[in-house]
Amino acid sequence: MTTFTPPTEFPHKCQTISGHKITLLAVDTNGFYACLLHGSKGQKNADIREHSTLRDIPKFTNTWQNVYPNGFSPRVCSSRSEADRCAVRNRIGVLRIDKIDGVTTPTLEDV
Repeated sequence: MTTFTPPTEFPHKCQTISGHKITLLAVDTNGFYACLLHGSKGQKNADIREHSTLRDIPKFTNTWQNVYPNGFSPRVCSSRSEADRCAVRNRIGVLRIDKIDGVTTPTLEDV
């Protein structure tokens, strides 16, 4: 699970442990964060004291590589549609590489 790193600069985007996005606007001398809660009903102002209820937003990236009978394409694509556009005829699959908070997970997708 992603932890919470108290910010030194504001505004700072993070999320609650339930996954709701919030923007921290400031912190007072008592440790209360003034924040905007983002949700399906718009935004509302709130104060949050418990750091244990906050988490950093996971850093997420993904890339794609075409797979051929003799190996992988040397080109790393930033989207599946880009991988499809630069593929050649004998492609047998597409490798999606997800990286979340430094953990890499490859997934082989059909063509």
